[in-house]
Amino acid sequence: MNLIPSFPALLGLSTSYFGGIGSFHKRKSGRKRRIRFYMDGCFDLVHYGHANALRQAKALGDELVVGVVNDEVIVEHKGPPVLNMEER
Repeated sequence: MNLIPSFPALLGLSTSYFGGIGSFHKRKSGRKRRIRFYMDGCFDLVHYGHANALRQAKALGDELVVGVVNDEVIVEHKGPPVLNMEER
């Protein structure tokens, strides 16, 4: 018996929806579809916390798409970025 809950379960998400890591999910038509997960962030100085968040996000689906937030949004929410958009 596995006593360690899955990552989706820790987040309070439906584990039946997410299934296993790297698994395919059937549509009503019977065709399999892959789960794509999106995450965005500033990532001006990538550190262990960023890497851990990316690893956990990847575990939620089959494919991880990562977006980098532009300078204007970063300034609005947290102040000037350490590296500008071109450098990131």
